Amino acid sequence: MRCAILHSAEAFEALGDRWDVLAKAADAGLFLSHRWLSAWWHAFHGVDELWVFMVEDDAGTLVGGWPLHLRAPRSGALRIAELRVVGDLGGAERSILCVPGQEPAVCAQMVQALFAARGWDVLDAPTSRRELGDAMERAVAVAGGKVDRSEQGGRPHLDLPAVRDLDEFARTRRPQRTVGGAVYATADIEVLHGLDELLRLLRKEWAAREAASPAADPQAVAFLHAMVPELHARGILRLGIIAVEGQGAIAADLVVSDGDHAVQLLRGADPEHVPAGVSEQLTWSSLEASVRAGARTFDFADDEGPWRAARTRITRLRVWNTTTAARLHRGVTALTGVVRGMDSGGAPRVARNRTPSGAWRAFDKLKTAAPDVVQRAVARVATYSTLHLYRGELFTRNVHETGDLTLALFTKAEFDALSQQDRDSYIARLDLQEAYCRQKWDRGDTVVLAAAAGKPAGIVWCAKTPVYVPDIGREVRPAAGECYIHDVFVHPDERGRQVAPAMLDFLARQLRGRDVYRAWALIERTNVASTRAFEKAAYASVADVVYARMGLASRLFVRPPDPEARSFLGLS
Repeated sequence: MRCAILHSAEAFEALGDRWDVLAKAADAGLFLSHRWLSAWWHAFHGVDELWVFMVEDDAGTLVGGWPLHLRAPRSGALRIAELRVVGDLGGAERSILCVPGQEPAVCAQMVQALFAARGWDVLDAPTSRRELGDAMERAVAVAGGKVDRSEQGGRPHLDLPAVRDLDEFARTRRPQRTVGGAVYATADIEVLHGLDELLRLLRKEWAAREAASPAADPQAVAFLHAMVPELHARGILRLGIIAVEGQGAIAADLVVSDGDHAVQLLRGADPEHVPAGVSEQLTWSSLEASVRAGARTFDFADDEGPWRAARTRITRLRVWNTTTAARLHRGVTALTGVVRGMDSGGAPRVARNRTPSGAWRAFDKLKTAAPDVVQRAVARVATYSTLHLYRGELFTRNVHETGDLTLALFTKAEFDALSQQDRDSYIARLDLQEAYCRQKWDRGDTVVLAAAAGKPAGIVWCAKTPVYVPDIGREVRPAAGECYIHDVFVHPDERGRQVAPAMLDFLARQLRGRDVYRAWALIERTNVASTRAFEKAAYASVADVVYARMGLASRLFVRPPDPEARSFLGLS
């Protein structure tokens, strides 16, 4: 038995038929099917890297699969490279595919390949089968890693009756009020038109809430437009619409069938009709349609529905690598649980002896040694972030190059010409990932490398084309004659020598020779070193950019609403 990790989308596409045979044997369902995973990756991948584990037996039969992706490290106090399941829209209950009976051997192979691979810090993925969770825990323990299994809340759900019991079910569930003249129907002829109506209602509803709408996420919309017609043609997707003659759709939802589960992916209601009961009318109509289609449970899209429902319990598997970042993340995870167990005054909400002693020791030690780091790290669990948007007019300044500091453009050809040992040294010293570098060079990015005493001291990456920025969940779009500086890194040993301002000045001279006269940069507000470097290079702060995210939904605020900044961020 052997395990390989696929990083190429083309390699995963070629695995399609074999993957679906495995998925059928493992009873994986819709959300781990090859088509769902490949469509999700095509829409959402951004700058992330594909990590699909495939385990074959001695005869070459695919007996195990684990579709993961490596999320590019985000900026901030903790730059964690995190492995997550592909296709997870917030409700995934499992991630590992395995032929029944092969769990110990398959998990051992996956864990061996996982710890042999470089570039990741934390793995966080759901697993519902007890046999797989137990096998993974044993395999990680043998490999000397750290693992945790915990239960988390999933989607709200409701058990459904059989068709013969629908009338009894209706006595307690059928809404007492409905919108006059409103009827429920499914969009069976023009399904894409029905999808557009749902997205319109979502935008209207979430605007009334003053919150981020799922319809505002371009990746989610692209994914839906790719999958909805196909799943509808297969008879496993339903677009239900409540409409009033002369007014059109006033409520709609999108439901897919995953075995005997009906999963409501999205729901939207016109806020003008909510007081009249349109949400209750939509929910009941969707439940009735699901019962008649043979579903036994109904998973709601969110907590905003009109009924209270039990929440699905999802078991998540978290594995930490042996890297420094992983060890810090594990400590922060422990102390975050402690902080959540405190009242506003800092006292435990429960007796201290009921909290794991290791977590308390980690909290006490880190709180004393580095309170500012602890505060920033715990804040990373929030669902929003604030960045400063800087703009620089690319006139050059005479920044003194201290000591033996040298500056030069760094190309893909020069990177490839390095020996494997030197290449690994560059990657480690400059906090890089090889796949990330090659992707950016292929896009045409300009790179400046600073060296001191023959060793890499810092690096700057700059793009003149649209760039997907994970910190704000969207592309930024430099105009003609502009560029975006998306990465600046200085090795800790070289900080304090004006390496970053020198690189930015060198880059300005290079870009002016290519008819680029303005540069943009997004800097997290806690990154004081980068802020100082850009200000020394005569960049000016234009606006604060606040990014809020809730599940599929995201929203970007620019304060003040500078027109050029909004255009750069794709907001106008």
